[in-house]
Amino acid sequence: MRYTLALLLTLFASSAQADPGFPLSEADKQVRAGKILIAREHPDVLRNVFRNDGFGGAGSRVIAGSMLSTSPAHIKAAREAMVVERHGQGMWLIRFPYVNVALIETKRGLVLFDTGYAAVGAVMAEVIPTLSAKPLTHIIVSHIHIDHAYGWPALKAKWPRAKTVTSDLFPAMAAKEVRLGGSIGRYNNQPLELQPTSLDRLPRPDIMFRDALSLKIEGETFELRHAPGETEEQIWMGLPSRRAIFTADYYQGFLPNAGNGKRMLRHIDEWADAFRAMVTMKPAHLLPMHSAAIDDESEIARILTLNADAFDHVSNQVVKRLNGGERRDAIAASLDWPERFAKAPELDPQYNRPEDMARMVAMRWTGWWDDIPGHFAALPFEAEAKEALHLAGGLDAVDRRARDLLATDSKLAARLADWAYYGAPGDPKALTLTIDVYLARMAEKDMPLQEATVYLDHAAKARAQLEALKGVR
Repeated sequence: MRYTLALLLTLFASSAQADPGFPLSEADKQVRAGKILIAREHPDVLRNVFRNDGFGGAGSRVIAGSMLSTSPAHIKAAREAMVVERHGQGMWLIRFPYVNVALIETKRGLVLFDTGYAAVGAVMAEVIPTLSAKPLTHIIVSHIHIDHAYGWPALKAKWPRAKTVTSDLFPAMAAKEVRLGGSIGRYNNQPLELQPTSLDRLPRPDIMFRDALSLKIEGETFELRHAPGETEEQIWMGLPSRRAIFTADYYQGFLPNAGNGKRMLRHIDEWADAFRAMVTMKPAHLLPMHSAAIDDESEIARILTLNADAFDHVSNQVVKRLNGGERRDAIAASLDWPERFAKAPELDPQYNRPEDMARMVAMRWTGWWDDIPGHFAALPFEAEAKEALHLAGGLDAVDRRARDLLATDSKLAARLADWAYYGAPGDPKALTLTIDVYLARMAEKDMPLQEATVYLDHAAKARAQLEALKGVR
């Protein structure tokens, strides 16, 4: 996807559709304003940040920043980018920017696996009748995430008798989605105005199950399996009669988003088990909700096993080293990642890194303490940063050292830039250093998208603050 200035300005612009959603903080407003400035001044850097923007599929400048919007522009963008693929008898994978949904035709009806983001539901309500005259009888929702569950209202409005199927944990996860809506929206780079403040737009299950369900539909058995993965309630589906599996967010076509430092706990061990359970079904068709379908039994088995092995490798190594008394930061920073995984395109770390997964494993099995004694007592980072500047001989010294380090150790340079930003808040030199260091980090060739968006938000905030200082001089 080619990012132009106009595209980036669209991506970062706030949505005009109100919810009422959650209020914007002053920092939120600064991030928005700063992103537009950076888009104008550093388009090449942002093209690098968003080079893998599609999450295994196409990207969209309209949809990316407002996946909860059902505006005509969003529906039009989803419709125009849609690709309908047939895989096996009576099965379609409908691909949209960022996400796929799957449609299965039975003797007298249709089953939909996942609903996409908000605009996808509206488009699918139009498209399904063009693929089959049969009614939609079941809507299976794999998990609560914004790109999987929010197309549901439009589909339910079109087919009110369709049964919605989820894990029995879905209602509790939906409640968490609403309770933490402001945090989730901010971390997902979505407009806070559109975040749900009630359960009204979320799926309401008619059929729920625990662990496993063999759902009989028109003489066929749909095997539903619950396995915590990206979320606690996530499910996948097998259709043995057609040798097909529908993999939700387990398989993603790259190193899965299992180390997301901005979202709720990801379940690495159960995720690996899900991969292996999928293999036992001996599928000839893998229809994923991200990336391309696979229609080759041996290739499906190879890739799923590769993913399972990689997950097990990270989890087992972290646990072994925790048991050996190593600190969590040291484990993640020196994680062993064998060449077998490093060279596999199916495990390309385009969204997060293996060490991010290691930190997720450690977070699950230990408390919040990072084994640094002084970190056990709560202390604002600003206090530490201010003292670090004092010990270093002032902001000028930290600025020089950070810039010297940038070419050889950009991670350490970023830590020093953080001292400057938080230790000398509002200082033009600290703001400039922050912008320069994090722009350099974003420009790194192998920078994963999730990490890059953290740096973009911080650099944007600093850029807006620097711009505001110009206005008061």
